Amino acid sequence: MTVRRRLTTSTALIALAAVLVLGIPLGIVEASRIRADETGRLEREADGVAGVVDDRLERGIAVTEAELRPLVRAGNRITVTTRGRTVSAGTAIRGGALTVRSGVPTGAVITASAPRSEVDDRILRSWLLIAALGLGGIAVATGLAAVQARRLSRPLERVARASARLGEGDFSVRAPRSGVPEIDAIGQALDDSAGRIADLVAREREFSANVSHQLRTPLTALRLRLEESAHAEDPGALRDDLDAALKEADRLEAMIAALLAHARSSARRDMTPVALGPAVGEHVEAWSALYARSGRRIVLRDVHDVEALAAPGTIGQILDVLLDNALRHGAGTVTVTVADDARRATIAVQDEGAGVPADAVERVFDRGASRSDSTGIGLHLARTLARADGGSLRLTSASPPRFELRLRRAAPGDDDGA
Repeated sequence: MTVRRRLTTSTALIALAAVLVLGIPLGIVEASRIRADETGRLEREADGVAGVVDDRLERGIAVTEAELRPLVRAGNRITVTTRGRTVSAGTAIRGGALTVRSGVPTGAVITASAPRSEVDDRILRSWLLIAALGLGGIAVATGLAAVQARRLSRPLERVARASARLGEGDFSVRAPRSGVPEIDAIGQALDDSAGRIADLVAREREFSANVSHQLRTPLTALRLRLEESAHAEDPGALRDDLDAALKEADRLEAMIAALLAHARSSARRDMTPVALGPAVGEHVEAWSALYARSGRRIVLRDVHDVEALAAPGTIGQILDVLLDNALRHGAGTVTVTVADDARRATIAVQDEGAGVPADAVERVFDRGASRSDSTGIGLHLARTLARADGGSLRLTSASPPRFELRLRRAAPGDDDGA
């Protein structure tokens, strides 16, 4: 049963109950009033006849039917009994009758009678009037209930349609407002849920895209290490290759954990001092095999002993993106440097390629802005990670291309981010 039908039916039943509770006692009271009114009228009629009869009997004049007839109301009957003599006037009553008696000092008894059917007809008309008014009230209440039910059910139906669209994946849906506080509260809760679900789905999709992009190069490096291990004849070289492969596996695990944490939280992450020299050197060493396989070199120069504030794994992920970008789209030797000033630490990655067109310097960081066979995710992700740590990632030179990652320096004694 729909909401409209429930509201209409319940209101009609309430109105019916009100009519029964009020109408039945009212009908009983009205029936009693009609009987009392008819009895009072007959008493007055009998008393009027009694006055005439008493006056005539005191003068010794006998009462006749002709004298009584004008005193009798149409349809009624008057009977006067005096010393065994009975005189009647009026209409003979068949069936039930309502009777009233009155006496006089001279000993006469006057009986006034009226057909009970007249009283019953008046009572019936009263009951019919009460019933008609009750039915009219129920009809009006039902009509008003139908209007109110439609007013209340339409917003609920719109909320239901909005919920259905949300279930189908339309997270932009917003429930319309109706002016009914309770229904609007439901709509607001639905809107909030749609926003949270949209944010969650966007983060999960971003996580999937980021993972697919970030894992591609480390997996390639791991595969390369394993292939070299398979052809190694020197046990020492074999062990070195396996150790390198294990490092790549550990780096994969750390990368997945960091990306998952980034996808689940938009809040600023905990920051720790990171020694840039060892961190950068480790990644350059890991990428050396891939560059060598492509016939290119990667060198690390001007490494300063400096610490920067960053979330665990952030620097490695950004550096992987920059080195992968230089390998895919750059040319010649890739140079990585680490420098610092009073407030910032800078990691620069530069290659000898043709670089980026002047009109695309900023667009290279847009998500989906890809070149050749790239996905357009890496540089966008790298800049997002840098900003999340309070740093920045810029293309400071378009040709030859030079990317600079700038992070806040860690003050002496710092062990977490501010």
